[in-house]
Amino acid sequence: MSRHASVKAAFRKQVLGLYFDRQLKPSEKSVLMTLATFLGADGLYPSHDAIARACRYSVRTVIRALERGYELGLIERTHRRKRVEGRWVRTSNTYRLLIKATDQVRAAGKHMARAIFRGVQVVSDRMAQKASRDIHIQEKRLLSGRRYPEPHGPSQLSPSEWIEIIKGWGTI
Repeated sequence: MSRHASVKAAFRKQVLGLYFDRQLKPSEKSVLMTLATFLGADGLYPSHDAIARACRYSVRTVIRALERGYELGLIERTHRRKRVEGRWVRTSNTYRLLIKATDQVRAAGKHMARAIFRGVQVVSDRMAQKASRDIHIQEKRLLSGRRYPEPHGPSQLSPSEWIEIIKGWGTI
């Protein structure tokens, strides 16, 4: 079995597990499974439209499903740009399927920080690692057994308390 095939198989197994645990809707499961089919030797960078055509959902449904994948830490995206006639133009995103728990926690923490603090444009990996560590330490008290909080769910802390926590990361 090739490296890409084993990554696809492990990713699909995780997606199915989340689906059977009722953490994913059928449309989200379908979109994430379809995303895995695009993984090749040169990377994973399908457009939203290509994913929508492949799984026969709307582009908006695909975006929502990918957003759920970011929240769960299943996938990580990197924006791609190319130079066209002297200016930079955005192209399709590059995706990375995450199968290791440590990578998933880091990606989910990074996404959570972006979701809570829309004013923060760039969350560094160092900030994401600290967020993951803080989340892991406080999970029993704050999250009732979850590895990371749902960005859109109820939060035990106010936004000002979260801002103070993030400001404290710079001094550590």
